[in-house]
Amino acid sequence: MKNLLVRSLSGAVYVALIISSLILNEWFFFAVCLLFNLLAILEFQRFNTGYKRIDFAQIVGSVVFFILSHFIFIGIIETKWLFLAVLIPLLTFSVALYKKEIDLFKELSFKLSGYLYITLPLILLNFLNLKLTDNYSYVVLLIFALVWANDTFAYLSGMLWGKHKLFERITPKKTWEGFIGGALAVVIISWAVFPYSGFDSLFFWLVLGAVISLVSVFGDFVESMFKRAAGLKDSGNIIPGHGGILDRIDSILFVFPVVFVYFELVL
Repeated sequence: MKNLLVRSLSGAVYVALIISSLILNEWFFFAVCLLFNLLAILEFQRFNTGYKRIDFAQIVGSVVFFILSHFIFIGIIETKWLFLAVLIPLLTFSVALYKKEIDLFKELSFKLSGYLYITLPLILLNFLNLKLTDNYSYVVLLIFALVWANDTFAYLSGMLWGKHKLFERITPKKTWEGFIGGALAVVIISWAVFPYSGFDSLFFWLVLGAVISLVSVFGDFVESMFKRAAGLKDSGNIIPGHGGILDRIDSILFVFPVVFVYFELVL
């Protein structure tokens, strides 16, 4: 009971942080995304089985890339400066020259994976918020709500009725019953919140809900794969009862890039 209370309270703080930052203005949400990016990169480094100390080069590259992209999105810096991102792999390779006794290809691929897995999705999330704010004020918040609903109802359905394993090799706790329960909840809630989405097509919005439910599961699986490979139960311990920040945003890292592509292709 005590653990459930701690988990609920820390989860409520996490949710309140995101909701308040979305309601206040884009600078607060940018700051929250930047904080998540920094903490997630630090946790991601623990997945490297050769991890011994903090890789500041990866952190600096990730933070600079994130900040640069934001100032480009809001028009303070010209778009051409985004090409500086091309230098990040070159910087990564150059830094490797000064390290001794490392598995070079493993080290380099791990560093670049951090940018692709964490920084780029959070940049797209921040950009989506900036892009949709004027015409669809609550869309990003609603998408977060659908992700949270999927996680919550999948957990409850799995706990109550779960018998058939969904992907036991990666995570033994996920079940088909949980997946179906989460998916049904997301579709129903998508229908309920559609009037507040600002979109004209209910079909478009329901498809979005179905996509979110499916992609959320893969986001969870991928992080579980990383943890299993590293021999870790949680990515960290910064959120009491939940683990690390990656344990909370694993679905988000998959959902928002897919939502971004969906909006670009269909909207």
